[in-house]
Amino acid sequence: MAELLFDADYLERMEEEAFLQASDRMDAGCQVVGVYCAFTPKELIAAARAIPVSLCGSSENTIADAEAHLPRNLCPLIKSSYGFALTDTCPYFHEAQFVLADATCDGKKKMFELLGRIKPVHLLHLPQTADTREAFQYWLQELHKVKALLEEQTGRPITAESIREQIRLYNEFRRTAEKVFEFNRGEVPLFYGREINRITSPAGFECNIPWRIAEMRQAMDRGRKRAENSDFRRMMARKPRILLTGCPATNKKILNAIEENGGVVAAMENCGGLKALQMMVREDMDPLEALAERYLAVACPCMTPNTKRLDLIGRIIENYHIDGVVELIWQACHTYNIEAYQVREYVTNQCGRPYLQIETDYSEADSPRIKLRIDAFLELFN
Repeated sequence: MAELLFDADYLERMEEEAFLQASDRMDAGCQVVGVYCAFTPKELIAAARAIPVSLCGSSENTIADAEAHLPRNLCPLIKSSYGFALTDTCPYFHEAQFVLADATCDGKKKMFELLGRIKPVHLLHLPQTADTREAFQYWLQELHKVKALLEEQTGRPITAESIREQIRLYNEFRRTAEKVFEFNRGEVPLFYGREINRITSPAGFECNIPWRIAEMRQAMDRGRKRAENSDFRRMMARKPRILLTGCPATNKKILNAIEENGGVVAAMENCGGLKALQMMVREDMDPLEALAERYLAVACPCMTPNTKRLDLIGRIIENYHIDGVVELIWQACHTYNIEAYQVREYVTNQCGRPYLQIETDYSEADSPRIKLRIDAFLELFN
């Protein structure tokens, strides 16, 4: 495998710089607001001149601590996230004054009750469907409550123009991140999935979006130079192009396994991937209504029905010339696991592509078995 242009050290440098920038803003009186899911509009937080930070845990190190309060047969993402809060070992959670939490899956909702003993938590009550006017009005009222809460907590008014400003900025961030993915739509992919993840990662505290946009553009310049490297293109042309879908790829275990065994993750549909990037917030309507419309349309399995996700997967398969689909299911994530039946059916019957489902946790105990399964799956394309 060719040397990665954007390795773990690259992301570490981005995170260090983001932390320093956030520290300067916190010293100037800015508050930090923790978020856990793709439904919380970060534009509202930024419009209050606060700093949003994503808190989903990616390590198994705190899971044992979390299991003192949570059942063992619970999603590792939930346990890891709670474990970091419980042990106060996450600098992002430590700095957050309060948390905005989306009522998505049952496991997260109940975990948030315990989290509220550690830090103030405001729960955003999601409707169960996204396709009705009643659901939209319900969600819009939730965002009005969030706006009022942010104004109260920060002591700063949130104007329509300040929201519009953040909408424009975050839309530009999404467009730029999507362009990074689009380097893999051509004849051969130009970025590994691991690189895309590091390039487009919010790098912790989101306090300087223009800086992150500039960094992504610099990364794309390096990707364009790769396009001129005939040896690199020949190597990438031999690799099966994989779509990684399913649960949030917070832990990179499966992403790494695919690429360390000869594939290339040409696209990711998971939260943090194309699912969250292909929808812009409308800039020609009331800003709160625009935020409600956009965020309610996130194609998450916590909504029913969730046909938008199948449509998105179909477009990605076509646009990114996907050879096969790997679906990641974190153990005990019933929401994604049940929907996986429909995804498998759609991918194999409608799209005519091989499909592999991997159910796992954050530990490395099953890595040899996963390697064997991925090896066998990638052999289908030789």
